[in-house]
This record gives sequence, C-alpha cells and structure tokens, in this order.
Amino acid sequence: MRLSNGRKFIIVAVIAVILFWEGYLGAYGPSPLTEIGPVPIHLEAAASKTIIIDVKGKILSPMSLKEYVMIGDQRFEVHPPWLGHRIEGKVDRKNLDFARLPPELVLDGRQIYVTESTRNAFVKMATAAALDGVELLVDSGYRSPEYQIRIYQRKMAEGDDFYEIARGVAPPGYSEHMLGTVVDLVPSKWTFSETPADRWLRENGARFSFVQSYPQKSDRGFTWEPWHWKYVGEG
Repeated sequence: MRLSNGRKFIIVAVIAVILFWEGYLGAYGPSPLTEIGPVPIHLEAAASKTIIIDVKGKILSPMSLKEYVMIGDQRFEVHPPWLGHRIEGKVDRKNLDFARLPPELVLDGRQIYVTESTRNAFVKMATAAALDGVELLVDSGYRSPEYQIRIYQRKMAEGDDFYEIARGVAPPGYSEHMLGTVVDLVPSKWTFSETPADRWLRENGARFSFVQSYPQKSDRGFTWEPWHWKYVGEG
C-alpha cells in the first residue's frame, strides 16, 4: 500500500520527536515533567507540627520548630535559649534511685534528694572542701516538672510575666533539676561567684565529676548560674 505524502509527513514527524526525546533523556536524565515531586517531612515538637519540604534529601526551607509548656490552663511558646533543650521525656523518673543528702550539708537541714551516685560524689567533694576550710551547703536538689510549674504559678501570681521568669528560671520540663544530678549551692544567686566555695569548685569540682552547667561564657545563650553544679559521672 502506498502512503500519501500527508501520512509520510506525519510518520516522519513522530519518528523525529521520539529520536529527540531519546537523545534528551540519554544526555540529561528523566524529563522534569516526570520527576518525583518534593516529599514532605513531618517534624513534631510538643504540640506543634511543622512541614519541611525536602527535595532529594536536602532541606530547602527554614526549619521552624515550636515548643510549648502549660502553666495551669495557659499555653506558652518556649523561646531561646530553652527552645530545643527539653529534658522531660529523655529521663525516666520512675527509674531514678534517689537518696537524701546528709542534713549537715543542706541549708536548714531540709530534706533534699538527688540520685544515689550524685549524693555519694557530693559527700566526698564536700568532705574534701571542708578539709580545705570551705563549706559546700546545698539549697536545692531534685525538682519535678510539677514543682517547676508551681514556681511559675507563684511568680505569675505575684505579677511577673512568663517570659520574664524564663530569663532566670527554666520552664517546666527544661530544668536540669529533674535529672536528680544537680545541686544549687548557698547562696543561690550572683554573689556565689564571690565566695570561697565558688573558687574551690572551679579549681576542684572536676576531680569529683561536677561541672558548672551554665558558665559565664556560654555559646548557648543561657544566663550564668555560678551556684548551679551538675554531677556528670553517671550515664
């Protein structure tokens, strides 16, 4: 059967298109029209969920995580430097082995608890300090998130704003005190840096595996707390 000139033209055009795309694909890969589109990755922090668009494994859009805490029936967004440093959920409080600090090492002989390993290490450190004529007296140890909430409720009832409080007090769920490995020493304020205890700890604390969690020079943006010392000899 002989083809008309019109049909010959159509067949030649189709073949040309096919050859063109085969050459294109061989040189440049799949056509942009058939490439799999962006894959959404869902990142969740507390009660907030943010979608990040990821193309071929590379995050192109800014990552914007949000975290919140509840104080009573009010929800507050957590701001830096606390943002991203939530502790609650990273520690199983039911498995913490608590021990009471000796009353003679505690302000007014109150009942203050820390983990057993922290208690043992602190007693050794306080004993060594006493031999050098320095007194290490504890003002605070383990504190639960619920206790931290009560601190905020009391201060807010006195008229303080949540974010003003957060400048000096960790929000509930963000305080290292819930680890049971932290002690606040007397006096629990800036003047601690002028005491013999501060000087002794900076020179000797590491020997007993105690470090200052929030040092004066920090790239994390936390407020300096010279009285706040953490035992790092476990876990």
